[in-house]
Amino acid sequence: MEDFSKLITSVAALVGAIAWPAAVLLIVYIFRERLRSILDKVPTLLERVKKASLPGLALELDRVADAEAAAGANKSGNISPRQIEAATRIAIQTQDVGPQALLRELDKLCLEYDGLRLSLPSSEERTRAMTRVIVKMRSLAPSLVDYLDTYKGSGSPGSRLAAIAMMQMVPRVADLSWLRDRFSSEQPFLLYHAALALQNAANICDTPEKRENLLNVARQSLTDIKAFAGVPDRGTVEVLEMLISSLQQAPG
Repeated sequence: MEDFSKLITSVAALVGAIAWPAAVLLIVYIFRERLRSILDKVPTLLERVKKASLPGLALELDRVADAEAAAGANKSGNISPRQIEAATRIAIQTQDVGPQALLRELDKLCLEYDGLRLSLPSSEERTRAMTRVIVKMRSLAPSLVDYLDTYKGSGSPGSRLAAIAMMQMVPRVADLSWLRDRFSSEQPFLLYHAALALQNAANICDTPEKRENLLNVARQSLTDIKAFAGVPDRGTVEVLEMLISSLQQAPG
């Protein structure tokens, strides 16, 4: 009886081994046209991934930074239409790739900024190099706003600059309290860009309450930066003073 059971089991296994390949072949035959259509699209998918790969992304960021430098955008550090267009293009090109490649590129930029602060003395050269970094960060920022809290809470100045870049490009995510706190703890470059983030936040202040809140934040930020030992950064002071003036003149 035991031998007979083993025989039945072996036969069943043999039938199963034959049946499954046969079933697969039958499915392939029935759906051959649809499968051919899917396979024809594989090169397109691969090409899309290739274009959105990390090397391609790095080259795109370099092109944006080069174009901004050539246009003299580094002098003010303001967001230009070219930067907005680049951020939109990158968001569209990489929407099917997932955030990991973008996050890796952003982390490289954070480290690059930290390295520049440590390796170069305060100078126009260092400012130009750091502005180049934030221009690249802005191109990635709209695609990565879901990770804002991670960068806000980092001990790395470069990561906090990335958070500021996100708030500059997407004012609706601006954390006014967090930005205000920058003015009592950060270095001049971050202070200037935190001021620009506050300036951009004014564009979405559509109620008197929001404008009053931003006005209070701007006033406190200006007080904090003027309390710094030595001469405060003139560019930051000018941005905050202009913001305060415009909010005071706003209707209602």
